[in-house]
Amino acid sequence: MEIGDVPQDTVIARDNGESRLVYEIAGHPGWLAKIYKQPAGAERSSDLQRLVYLPTVMSQDDQALVDRSLSWPTTRIHDGPDLVGVVMAKAPDPFYARLKAPSGRQDSAPLELDWLASAPAKCEAAGLRPPDTGVRIRAVRELLEAGALFARHDLVYADWSYRNTLWNHRTGQVFVIDMDSCGIGTRDWVESYGWQDPLFPDRSRRLTVHSDRYKLAVMAVRCLTAVRQDPLAAHRELVATTGSDAFTDALGEALKATRETDRPDPEQLLAALRRTRDTTAAHPGTPAPSPRAPSSNVTGGIKVGPTKAARKPASGSDTAGGGAANVTGKVDLRGRLAARTTAPGRSAPRPPAPPASPAPPAPEPEPTATTVRRSAITPGRGLSRAAARPGAPRSRAAAAAARPTPARRTRPGKGVSASKVLAALAALIAALYCITHFVLGWV
Repeated sequence: MEIGDVPQDTVIARDNGESRLVYEIAGHPGWLAKIYKQPAGAERSSDLQRLVYLPTVMSQDDQALVDRSLSWPTTRIHDGPDLVGVVMAKAPDPFYARLKAPSGRQDSAPLELDWLASAPAKCEAAGLRPPDTGVRIRAVRELLEAGALFARHDLVYADWSYRNTLWNHRTGQVFVIDMDSCGIGTRDWVESYGWQDPLFPDRSRRLTVHSDRYKLAVMAVRCLTAVRQDPLAAHRELVATTGSDAFTDALGEALKATRETDRPDPEQLLAALRRTRDTTAAHPGTPAPSPRAPSSNVTGGIKVGPTKAARKPASGSDTAGGGAANVTGKVDLRGRLAARTTAPGRSAPRPPAPPASPAPPAPEPEPTATTVRRSAITPGRGLSRAAARPGAPRSRAAAAAARPTPARRTRPGKGVSASKVLAALAALIAALYCITHFVLGWV
């Protein structure tokens, strides 16, 4: 869809980083259009296409995590032949708060993770609830869950920082933004001040998932301690406060490793956190880690749509309107926002899908009516409501459960009729008579 088909409503930001404009899409509350300063190059366009398609091959647990915690790009915006932006979900209301200003005004603003790493007195002065230990641990757990999802799908986020993650000061939930900048396998060097990776010090090397491991560890120790500068100092503070355990040891290894491959991955950090803090028991809705999906198995296209409706069947074009230009597919995106509306779209030929994986993922169980899925693809219809998609792959167990079980028919036994009994008895008597007569005759 062309950029002219993406109506502008409230402007969220101007000239911020790589974007020249971020705005809400008129008629589609809860959806944002992010317009780049420069059209995306060939490599970036390819990565964005694969990124938009990726949730179609994710497990249901990973899709739920995407819906809950990530501002995933769902459609691509074109200006003629140029890719100039993406459509993505706006952070839900709990990630905003009315902050007290020195003037006394209270303005609603997104809560960046910076507040979680701030002193309690600063939070109180702004009218925020100071985070307790449980809130801090939940925030770190959700950050590691997001990092583990990226690692499973070979995504390099790289630009970890306070400003790229929003935070719910009441629950500790987090929401990662700027997902459209992810690379697949590697990405160009990028770094925010204060987040320097000693093993990737400059632009001479492309960033990989190993750099994400370090920055996630830095994020974790800072969020747990509110010590903002030296991450090793924050780690020492954490050990002094909680004692040494498997989690603090793993964080220390991630921060101090002299070889990037020696850094524990997010899944290992998450497992250590759960063993030592048992945070999953406090939040039973947390999905278990999903199996690793091959990074090459990136196919399909996604178009945004309301999550409370059922999914629509996939069709032949990948370019779908999504309230924003050149929307490349459709998916039930998010259970966070109560209402979504529709926008027109124009279909276009499906772009070539990346090579299929030699080991395709196993079919997933058929979702129930309440399951939120991002994997339904309905090209060419804009930000329309999703409907149930027939024919989705199902596991053998699910298929067997869904198949009606016929009533068992019992096979009658082979009984012996009365006439046969009488006939046999008569034959026996006759035989005995003959034998007796023969014997007595001889006597």
